[in-house]
Amino acid sequence: MIEYGVAYFSIAFPLIPLFFVIMKAIQLKCRESPNITYILMNMVNFCQLGQAFSHSISGPMLLLPQLLIKLDVIVRIIGCVMNSLWIADFPLMTLLAVTRILIFSNVIGSKRFPILIKLILCSIITWALFLIIVGSFTQNFFLVTPGWDYDFTVSNAEIFATLEVIISFACLALSYVSYILMVYLIYAKKNTVGCVQSRKNEISILLQSTFVTTYITIMIFIWHQSLFSMVSFIDMDNQRNQAILNFCLILHCYVNPILTLVCNKSIRNEFLKLLGIRKGKPYNNGVVSKLSSIHPTETSPS
Repeated sequence: MIEYGVAYFSIAFPLIPLFFVIMKAIQLKCRESPNITYILMNMVNFCQLGQAFSHSISGPMLLLPQLLIKLDVIVRIIGCVMNSLWIADFPLMTLLAVTRILIFSNVIGSKRFPILIKLILCSIITWALFLIIVGSFTQNFFLVTPGWDYDFTVSNAEIFATLEVIISFACLALSYVSYILMVYLIYAKKNTVGCVQSRKNEISILLQSTFVTTYITIMIFIWHQSLFSMVSFIDMDNQRNQAILNFCLILHCYVNPILTLVCNKSIRNEFLKLLGIRKGKPYNNGVVSKLSSIHPTETSPS
């Protein structure tokens, strides 16, 4: 387990400062150009930051198994928080995708949350808190070295595992459809000012949304193997396979920040300024940059 512990910590820990700097950069952009999508982006980033922190805890626990035994209750609570944030991640990303379309279509404004979106946000947060509280009391999530999983000896674990799959797939489907619709909207307006390079953005959004949707879907199928007999050929009792799946879950947290920096010039500039690498320079924002994809569910505004 030592090699797994070192690998988990080495891969997960750098995510913590990375998310802090990116979240600060987005906050500064929101202060400069108020936009509700920036707030939603940072809510998604917060969920993934929590997951990264929990994954980084896995490393020391695997290195010190006796500590894992002594702190079993605390570790299970951390696991419940991590899993609840993972679940909350999906509806938040879906809400972000739908919000972008509504803003682009001029259905809602970009500076203030409509009441309906506020209600949906409250529902997502309430559900996440409910999962954390119930999970912490029932201890239904634990570190099965070398990975995390539901403790199916707990009576409610199977119910929550099934609900997780339903919520995840529903949100992935809605997000993917939303970004296909976004591609159509860009295509429909390709002759307007600011959409000259629409074809490039259409392909970019479609490819990225397809990649990440497929990536996450495969992880869910394998993680919840007991619910999907078609992937039973993968032996999840094998520690190496468990470790590989956990690595994939950690690497998933890198997708959003990396694509944010690669595809969003304004946030990248703020990020580099915070690191002292680049001085502030004026730049123009347009419709294309507002819709350039940084994640199939997290295309950032500019």
